[in-house]
Amino acid sequence: MNFLKAKESYAKNALIQNFMGNKLCKKLKNLGLLDFERVFEFGCGQGELSQKLQRILRFKHYVSNDMIDYKMNFKVELFDMNELSKHFLSTQKFDLITSNACLQWLDLDRILPTLTQMLNDNGLCLFSSFAQRNFEQITQSTGHSLKYLNLTQYQKIFEKDFEILELSEELITLEFSSPLELFRHMKLSGVNSLGSFFLSKEFLKKFEQEFKNCLTYHPVYIICKKNINKV
Repeated sequence: MNFLKAKESYAKNALIQNFMGNKLCKKLKNLGLLDFERVFEFGCGQGELSQKLQRILRFKHYVSNDMIDYKMNFKVELFDMNELSKHFLSTQKFDLITSNACLQWLDLDRILPTLTQMLNDNGLCLFSSFAQRNFEQITQSTGHSLKYLNLTQYQKIFEKDFEILELSEELITLEFSSPLELFRHMKLSGVNSLGSFFLSKEFLKKFEQEFKNCLTYHPVYIICKKNINKV
């Protein structure tokens, strides 16, 4: 995932990720859950969700992680979240653990037990990710895709140790003026790690005919509370 190359263009082109971050904040407000002493956000990128949450939350400590050094004006713990269990943060406790549009890159079975242990009793997870129809036009035309989970799979993973307060999904389709604009959008938002494929004239023409220059996003929203009776 080459997000560093897309640093300058990400904010302008990551429209769906921005929408998802706003939606996470709205859902938290609707639940009336805004007081958290210690917050951990992973996959923080350039702080898009961080800024949104810090405007609405009442907190004492906010710890951020990413695996890429964007040279931002706030401290970020740099490490691969798949190696979370080896990092000193894994021994700390938090009241809220959150992430926007990041889970799809990670091995949930590997990191979730550690995240569970990092949560205080009745601590909250606030996540967004993507489900199986995400970029379905790309999957159908190229055969390349991440291993997206469906809603049932997310439920089975989280209900083991959490009380699920919300698990929801939606489909959002963006329309572009040309197939080149569509693939340019993906590149500028940092999503260029789905495999390499050549954008020939024939491929682009066929893509336009079959998919009308549309790109589908399939966001998933997960809000769950640590269930002390299950852990």
